[in-house]
Amino acid sequence: MTDDGRTRAERIEVQRSRDLILAAAERHFTRHDDAPTMAQLARAAGVSSATMYRRFPSVADVISALYDEHLQAQQRVIDEMEASASGWDGVVALVVGIGQLAVARPAILRVMRRKLELDPTLQHGVQWDASFQDVVRRAKEEGALRTDVYANDISIAAWSLGEFGTLPEGARAQVVGRQLGIMIDGLRAGGGPTPLPGHSLGTEEIHRYLRARPA
Repeated sequence: MTDDGRTRAERIEVQRSRDLILAAAERHFTRHDDAPTMAQLARAAGVSSATMYRRFPSVADVISALYDEHLQAQQRVIDEMEASASGWDGVVALVVGIGQLAVARPAILRVMRRKLELDPTLQHGVQWDASFQDVVRRAKEEGALRTDVYANDISIAAWSLGEFGTLPEGARAQVVGRQLGIMIDGLRAGGGPTPLPGHSLGTEEIHRYLRARPA
């Protein structure tokens, strides 16, 4: 193998093991509030302790790297919101984007909390405040958004959907789709209702899903 080939293979292996460790951390924080140990992460990722410490010197570094991944995912939601043709379209893009992200990555809020504990000076999301406020202002001027709703109301409502992230896939899509429709209508100043997909879950179904352990 040439030096270039060896270097390329090493880079691929570094990225592969790094991804395995971050995926293991994501799974951990999907289920647990407490931070894992380095040994726990190494076992869950299927890597040696030596590899674990080469990639990340501490659990704090793993949390920071995972937080950065989540930050990039959130930025993509903001980009879509900012590219929307109207203020109301931007509000809908924000609700749907954050809601889907929270459901797809239910660990995200726990990772955020851990990152804030590590860095008490961090102000998560402050870089997006101006964009949020602008979209909300435009949506109100269009007469599409309730006048008593503010940017943080929208974000908090959408993030709450993360609670459904561990439901079985079919139920998850149905529950989240209906909740998004209800949420969007709750924000709307006027107009017709958003069609709700699927059917409302019965009491027995809800109890069954609540008892189910996350996959």
